Amino acid sequence: MMAAINEDNLFGVIIKGSLGLLAALTVAGCAFFSTRTGLGILAGGFVAIINFLWMRNVLQRILGLLPARPGLYAQLRFIARISITGLFIYLLIISGWFSLAGLMVGLSVIVANIIALSIYGALRAGG
Repeated sequence: MMAAINEDNLFGVIIKGSLGLLAALTVAGCAFFSTRTGLGILAGGFVAIINFLWMRNVLQRILGLLPARPGLYAQLRFIARISITGLFIYLLIISGWFSLAGLMVGLSVIVANIIALSIYGALRAGG
């Protein structure tokens, strides 16, 4: 029996679904294209998932701890997260071990999963 998707377990569903999609796409990339493509998908997916987890962590801190200046705190964390993620993606690209197309597919895993869950929720609600 499948548990209903609600606000309490939505984050877990997104992460688990993204990991499942990432595994399927990685295997497909290796099987149908090349090892570089599969590795690119895997690396891009991990970057996207870690970035998503990091963003959630920062938002929980802002809402839970209520720092003295939440706007500045959020802006600094956002700039740090985007800068570190961009630097890491740049290093992946220049390493030559990963396919750029694979990286792009992997980086889209979270977005694809959220779109799929949105469509599922709309169809389930009758809309």
